[in-house]
Amino acid sequence: MALAIALTASAHAQTPTPGPITLPAGTIPQTATPGQSQIVAGKHALAAKQFTEAKTIFVAELKLHPENIEAKLGLADSELGLQQYEAAELQYRQVVAAQPELWQAHKNLVIVEAALGRWEEFDRERTILRMARQRDAPGISARESDVIDSFTLHGDRWIVREYFEPVGRSQTRYNFEHFAPTGHAAEYISLESADAAKAVTPGGAVAIGDQAKQPTPSTAFALNWYTGKAHGTIATYSHKEPAYEQVRTDVQKWLRRTP
Repeated sequence: MALAIALTASAHAQTPTPGPITLPAGTIPQTATPGQSQIVAGKHALAAKQFTEAKTIFVAELKLHPENIEAKLGLADSELGLQQYEAAELQYRQVVAAQPELWQAHKNLVIVEAALGRWEEFDRERTILRMARQRDAPGISARESDVIDSFTLHGDRWIVREYFEPVGRSQTRYNFEHFAPTGHAAEYISLESADAAKAVTPGGAVAIGDQAKQPTPSTAFALNWYTGKAHGTIATYSHKEPAYEQVRTDVQKWLRRTP
């Protein structure tokens, strides 16, 4: 299962939806000097999702140049693609220690920590990214969105995207998406403003989960499920935004009960 960082967005009537997932080649440059030929070869292997070949290339490069940050990043990306999360974490940690503002490595660490279930580290990396956006650090934007997690239930793979600034008419914060074989989103679950979602959803809120209640003035967020033909509210949250870990638990609990 190849994890992804860079996604393209497509519009939906209620909330924006990300497109098919591909693993990026970190920040390895598009062009290279003669001394970077191995880096370029590794980048091409990553782009082709040939993660084992890419890893072999970057390991060989690091034997010759142990401090090469581009090679370490490429190796980490290869290991992420191979789901070798512990090894990928080690390489990404070395990268951010040498270049603390290499934001793509921090973003990839968020995915790695989610895969490992290390939620304190997961939240720590997200805090680093949030603070960078809040101070308008170069190389990162508050208008970006990040893939932060991935899991499989009932044989379906779900990708989770976080929007730093709530987006769309429903003011979405998280999208959990299941893609059809065609690459289009078959269904998705969004944490969004309860009032905004109710205002733009045909028929208003429809409770489909045990934790769903009709939104009240004190309801801050709703966890809503959508397909092209149906929608419903899985859960509502009062007063403030719930922690991502809580939202993830509620999504998975509902999915396990759904055929």
